[in-house]
Amino acid sequence: MSDENKKIARKLMEEGWNKGREEVVDELMSPQCHFHDPVFPSLTSGAENYKQHIRTCRNAFPDLKFTIEDEIAERNEVVLHWKLHGTHRGTFLGMQPTNRSATISGTTIDRIEKGKIVEHWADWNVLGLIEQLGLASQAAQTLSAQQSAGARR
Repeated sequence: MSDENKKIARKLMEEGWNKGREEVVDELMSPQCHFHDPVFPSLTSGAENYKQHIRTCRNAFPDLKFTIEDEIAERNEVVLHWKLHGTHRGTFLGMQPTNRSATISGTTIDRIEKGKIVEHWADWNVLGLIEQLGLASQAAQTLSAQQSAGARR
């Protein structure tokens, strides 16, 4: 069971994310799969929404490539620790393209029942991404300007 579940989690990352093969989401994920990602709190449940999420990320980083660093399977869950590399060529989280490359790390946990992912957690280094894209100082300047404007009121 654990080896089969690892194959499912790996295939979603390698085929769905790295190759952009959306049809693999339907094959591997429950239509009502629940998502947990603090960076995307509005990502609603369902395979169709997840396909749109992959599409949005791949539009922003067309060369994105996940590399699985480690995997652990226990009971009906698979944990993948990964690295992601990509070049920021489209709007992402409201950030205009910088054409800079970034490499970040993260972890996903997939709960699998009857051969389908029914729940998906993601935790990744969004601050590292913002810093590598050269947007951290811009965000700090915007925050500082907002705080100064508030103090003058």
